[in-house]
Amino acid sequence: MRKSSLIFGVLALVIGVAPAIAATSTPAMPGMQGMTPPPISGTAAMMGGTKFDAAMPATVANTPLVDANGKTFTIASLKGRYIVLTDFFTSCDMICPMTSVNMRDIGDTVKKAGYSKSASVLEVSIDPQRDTVSRIKAYQSLFGDNSWTIATGNAAQLKSFWSWFGVYTRETKAVGDEGSAPDWQTGKPQTYDVIHDDVVILIGPNGHWRWLELGNPQVSNPKTLPSKLKSYLSSLGRLNLVKPSQPSWSPSAVYGALQEIFNLPIGPKMKM
Repeated sequence: MRKSSLIFGVLALVIGVAPAIAATSTPAMPGMQGMTPPPISGTAAMMGGTKFDAAMPATVANTPLVDANGKTFTIASLKGRYIVLTDFFTSCDMICPMTSVNMRDIGDTVKKAGYSKSASVLEVSIDPQRDTVSRIKAYQSLFGDNSWTIATGNAAQLKSFWSWFGVYTRETKAVGDEGSAPDWQTGKPQTYDVIHDDVVILIGPNGHWRWLELGNPQVSNPKTLPSKLKSYLSSLGRLNLVKPSQPSWSPSAVYGALQEIFNLPIGPKMKM
C-alpha cells in the first residue's frame, strides 16, 4: 500500500535510460527471513523497466503457492512458461486494486493472443494472514474474470519469497484514511495496514528473473475497476486510479518487455 524505498533503488535509476548501468543488491532489510536479492547488472528496456538475467534459487522457485481454487503450485512447477508476476494484498485501499486491474487486462491479452498454455499471469499476496484461499477467491470474483491467477501461501515462506525479489513488507497502523476504511468483504474496520514495494516482474521459461518494473499501476480504463473495490478506496487511492503518482507502470511496459526479451507477440506491437 504505502510504499517504502525499494531494495532495488539503484535499478530505478536505469528506467528509461539507454546505457547499461550496473546494479548490486544491498543486505536484506529486517524481517526478510535472511533472503537477499541477487547482485545483477541491468539495462533499460525499450518500453520501460530494467532487463537482466538472474537465476532463481531453488528455495524461492519451490515456495508453495495456493491459488483461489485451493490448488498448490510453485514457480518451479511453471517451468517452461513465461511468467508475469506482481505483489498485492486484498485489503489494500490505495494501490493494489489497480494492480489487479492491470493483471486482469494482461491475462485477458495473453488469452486473446493464444498464449494461455505457455504464459502465466500471477498475483501473489504479501498479506497471507488475511488473504486466505476463500478471501482471494471472493476478491477475484469481484472482477468476474479468471484469466489471471491470484495466490496466497504461508506467511513466513511468502516473506522469504518476496524478499528475494527485493520487495520489502511491514505491518503498520493505518495513517489517515489509508488502510482504515471498512473491509470490502466484512464491513468491519481494518486492524492493520501493510507497507510494501510495488513491482511487476517477468520470469523466463528457464526460471530466470529477466525483467523488473516498479511504481504505481496506471490503468487504461478506471471504469473497469470493480465498483465495490472503488467504493473502499482511500482518498489517495481514488487519485491513483485516475492519475497515479510517479513512477508508474502500465500493461504496455509488460507487453514491450515480452516482445523485446522473449519475442512474444502479446499485446499491441511496440515500437522498439
